[in-house]
Amino acid sequence: MGDSAPDERLYERIDSRYESLRLKFLLNLNRYVLTAGLALGLFSALIGMSTLGELSLREMMGSTGLVRPTFQTMLLSITTSVTLVVTIGQLVLSQELGPLGDQRERMDGELSFREAVEEFLDTASPPEPNAFLRILIKLSSDKAERLGDVVASSDDELQEDVKQFSENLVANAELVNEQLRDVQFGSFAIMQASLDYNYSWHMYELRRIRKEHADTLTDEQRKAIDELHAVLRLFAPLREHIKSLYFEADLVNLSRQILVIGLPALAIAAGMGFFADPGMFPGTTLGIDNVTWVVSGAFTITALPLLLLAAYIFRLTTLAKRTLSIGPSILRPSENAGETEWKE
Repeated sequence: MGDSAPDERLYERIDSRYESLRLKFLLNLNRYVLTAGLALGLFSALIGMSTLGELSLREMMGSTGLVRPTFQTMLLSITTSVTLVVTIGQLVLSQELGPLGDQRERMDGELSFREAVEEFLDTASPPEPNAFLRILIKLSSDKAERLGDVVASSDDELQEDVKQFSENLVANAELVNEQLRDVQFGSFAIMQASLDYNYSWHMYELRRIRKEHADTLTDEQRKAIDELHAVLRLFAPLREHIKSLYFEADLVNLSRQILVIGLPALAIAAGMGFFADPGMFPGTTLGIDNVTWVVSGAFTITALPLLLLAAYIFRLTTLAKRTLSIGPSILRPSENAGETEWKE
């Protein structure tokens, strides 16, 4: 009998509810919403600390206070973060630049991969990344169903193993294909769907079936297994290629957005650092000194480039960690990838 199958979706395969919620927060939450949440948390913390302390921000805004030097320091911080992100963007763009020979080698590599996929198709592979991923996953589903057909007359144990394996793969493929429908490149949804396709487990199960039933398999059955295995082996390189393109697009978007919000943040930091005076903000609002509202708000705005950078890095590093393996290796013991029994 086969090993117990894992759940279909990535978050359902994780035993810890906390870890599942953490991943949803880091991966799926809109980057602007996450940045806004971080900014609101920073603003609230500043307001809270200023009201709890004995020394008010109005007193700290004097010529000998700490407010002006703090904003002057933020000028350097904003400049550094913008420079860092622009440098990262240039590094990413440098991958797209190069001699003619390098560009031709890149082209030949992608064409060679597409030709390998098209050996199993009756038509050319689609140009869109999400459609290409869909057709490869659908191909694996078709090959799994074909394997189930060719073992229909075999012994009961082989039939049961293949039936369980085939049903799990087909169900997983249908789920992922539905997620990829109408998805545009650049959206995280395409990466989420690729993470939900549990190809590592499918490869392991297929290899286990081939090893355990090697003595009873017919030539036709071995051919069906080999074809399915060949299709599954194509998924990982395609996922990594799409991930690389997604990383490049995300980092380029980050560079542009950092520049857009960095300039106003720079202006506010300069204004608060050079010209702010407690006499400019008299009175109170909701029982809190207006200086507290203004200084906390201004500091939060000047911190937006750093908060946006953090929001993007949270997703990119988490995604990179979830896709470290490019083969049938399951690296996270907390993930409910299924139970395996090894004979020692």
